[in-house]
Amino acid sequence: MLRPCVTVAQFSSGRTKAMIDDLAPQSGPATPSLQAAIDRAHARGGGIVRLMPGIHHSGTLHLRSGLTLEILPGATLKAVADPAALVAIKSSVISRMDTVPWKAFLHADGQENIRICGGGNLDGSGDEACFLDGIENSPARHYGMHFIACRNITVEDLNLRNSAFWMQRYFSCDGVRVNGLTVWNHANKNNDGIDIDSSRNVLVSDCRFDTSDDGICIKSEGESIAANIAVTNCIVATHASALKLGTGSVGGFENITFSNIVLRRSISTVMKHPAGFWGGLTGIDVCSVDGGPLRRVLFSNITMEGYQCPALLRHGRRLSGNVARQGYAGIGDSLQGVSGSGGAAIGESRIYEDVTLSQIAGHDLGPYPVIACGYPDAPLRRVTLRDITVHHAESATEAESPVPANFNDTGYPGPRMFGSKLPACGLFTRLVEDLVVENLRAIPATGDTRSLRYDV
Repeated sequence: MLRPCVTVAQFSSGRTKAMIDDLAPQSGPATPSLQAAIDRAHARGGGIVRLMPGIHHSGTLHLRSGLTLEILPGATLKAVADPAALVAIKSSVISRMDTVPWKAFLHADGQENIRICGGGNLDGSGDEACFLDGIENSPARHYGMHFIACRNITVEDLNLRNSAFWMQRYFSCDGVRVNGLTVWNHANKNNDGIDIDSSRNVLVSDCRFDTSDDGICIKSEGESIAANIAVTNCIVATHASALKLGTGSVGGFENITFSNIVLRRSISTVMKHPAGFWGGLTGIDVCSVDGGPLRRVLFSNITMEGYQCPALLRHGRRLSGNVARQGYAGIGDSLQGVSGSGGAAIGESRIYEDVTLSQIAGHDLGPYPVIACGYPDAPLRRVTLRDITVHHAESATEAESPVPANFNDTGYPGPRMFGSKLPACGLFTRLVEDLVVENLRAIPATGDTRSLRYDV
């Protein structure tokens, strides 16, 4: 059951009633009237902009403090198929990737007390021909929603579709609640489901994601730590990583939990991800490679099916404060005008500790084992792997898994960074201190000649 987005009492505080603007669809782009309604709500100290059933076409909308944007069932707020109408906006906060302005459909910077809800649809039109530039990390394509340095943001009970870039990014925010979303994002390159970036005090719950790129991704592209984040009761499908920390990891990660999550195969019939894995690349991806610390991260009660690698725990020294140095070449970097200067300040904390994976069950998995790997003078510390079952459906031979493996601790983090399928089908560890393994079971695929565990 959908909850009402706002009660009058929530906005009354010294006023007689909340302002409500009910907007009917227009025959053409409605950007001016939509923005005017948003600005009126802000000017009055808070109000509701309610989109009635039908399609509302718009360019970039700038959200303001005190706004409730209610998209009713049967209503769709849809980005216009015109790159000029989606404007590039410079972030107020520096980060590894915010070296140039980025575009967004819904945008807010430095605002507070915003709610987007209502049971309707937000469509980024990312599959329109004018947005299909085929470029990784292209700043010419827009986010679905981009919140920067905002407080008290709620996004709930919506269907989000077809962004031209990441669907939603909450960057350097404090107090975010995301609940009851259905996200379908297979329109373009870099189609993540949600990116919680250098933010704190965040709750994501009861959502469904089916995405071309990473499903639920926690980043710290900025210099602030991503902290106090809980993700629970979600279903995630992707062609990339389902649950991910990193790869941007400048500020680091602290106090993060994932629980009660189903990772399944995507039902999309189109492949937009360059790796081309229909079943997904990694189920659980915990990577800190850009100098930020990683502390107290827990995963529990998770099932997965079809992923190439069940879990990757990786500490590395890519040390990228700028997307041009992120470990793979791409013309998106040059389009952003970054060639080694600018971006976030980099330290090297060498801290990766207190990570627990428990009650994890994986079926029909690819050839990669659970991987836990540090680098010299920076081991993983106090890692616990408990009550884990991995059932491999794809085998590998010793010839495909040479010893010693290429540890590539300066590259882009992922199971393929090792250049082989690794010499174990259950668990592979390197440079891990105080490792606890309890009740980890690995069922190898038919014909697999590797050992069930390998430590170096």
